Amino acid sequence: SEKPVSRGRRSSEHAAETRERILAAALDAFSEIGFGAASLREIGARAGLNQQLITHHFGNKLGLWQSVLDQVFGGLKDRLARLESVEIAERVRVLPRELLGFCAEHPEFVRLMTHDAATPGPRLEWLLDRHTRSLFDWLAVTVKDAQAAGLARAGDPIQFVYLLIGAATLFAHSSEFELLTGCSSRSQEVIDQHVELVSAMLFPGELDPPSPAVSVDRATELKEPTEWN
Repeated sequence: SEKPVSRGRRSSEHAAETRERILAAALDAFSEIGFGAASLREIGARAGLNQQLITHHFGNKLGLWQSVLDQVFGGLKDRLARLESVEIAERVRVLPRELLGFCAEHPEFVRLMTHDAATPGPRLEWLLDRHTRSLFDWLAVTVKDAQAAGLARAGDPIQFVYLLIGAATLFAHSSEFELLTGCSSRSQEVIDQHVELVSAMLFPGELDPPSPAVSVDRATELKEPTEWN
């Protein structure tokens, strides 16, 4: 016969479920109305939980926001992790699908980053140090390697990365896209078409390798591929 679930285990599972409800509600609120406008009371109402539970689990609004970013970037890192060890041709073939596929599944992430990347201050500095800079460095090195192999168009690697990430705007503006086209941005057909278009524009295949002097920014100084930590 099955052993009864202990009270401690039930309590631990309940606490984990509560944290997940709070994180999901906070992601919705931060992405919809921004950090400044999203109060703990608002987030608690969205989660259907008492505000005091939020402070119990996360301390304050800043701690909650940081936990939200840690969770969502953790998911993106897991999605891209397998690309770190593959050859450059395979990496650029799969990268747009994995990156844009994640954004299609999590449009709140794109909206959240639109808010936070546009707001200077200590939170943005934390975000850069904790997540964004290492992601951009890894993507920029991938672009450089693809350009050297003649697989990507010439151009500044960081601006190239912004073009790639900017393609996720379609999923952040899903309501507008649906009104304009009558299609859901989450439909697999739309995602596939978007990925193919972005790939054809940025990674068209065999090109003449660019001149070594094409780009002169911080990313060009990265001699070896770096892991996204």
